[in-house]
Amino acid sequence: MVIDLETGDFEVDVSEIAAGDRLEATHPDAQIWIVRIGSGYVRRFGGRTKRIG
Repeated sequence: MVIDLETGDFEVDVSEIAAGDRLEATHPDAQIWIVRIGSGYVRRFGGRTKRIG
């Protein structure tokens, strides 16, 4: 998935190059962020609370 940070528009494709090309076709000056869907990092986003006792 590629996301334009300015507009929030996005494209999803198996190939980040193809997705980025489509996004740049509609937003030539896009500030692109690439995210892998299903990445293990998504499940670890945020803090954890400590258990006491």
